[in-house]
Amino acid sequence: MSTIVELKGGVAVLRDDAELSNREVKHLRRAAKTATGIALKLRELGYSEESPETFEVISLLPDEEYENLDLFQRTCVIVRLESWTLDRPMPLTVEDVDDLPREVFNVLTTAAANIKLSDDFSMEGASDPKAGIENSDN
Repeated sequence: MSTIVELKGGVAVLRDDAELSNREVKHLRRAAKTATGIALKLRELGYSEESPETFEVISLLPDEEYENLDLFQRTCVIVRLESWTLDRPMPLTVEDVDDLPREVFNVLTTAAANIKLSDDFSMEGASDPKAGIENSDN
């Protein structure tokens, strides 16, 4: 089942996490790892979203890290975007996502990043290891 996102000028259709290949999920996890590392570095430097006066801390990031700050969200758009009705070509790269108007970029990246990337490895999600399986000789 796909996710429909209302955008200014049209709608976007995003593939859900169950529709993604393992390769795509690995790609998203790598992007998440990169962005999380940068966010942790910002926190160590003293940045806080609750404290706008710490915004200048972002200027301490090297250009490459600043560029990758929202890499996960932009990558989610590229991996999940299936179609849209906007009067412009769909983005094919993370750089293309940056070229979207802010009012489209903000809504689309927020919706695309709302995805489950991990399987349930909790006790509730695991099957009983002592239980037999069909046609088992055990």
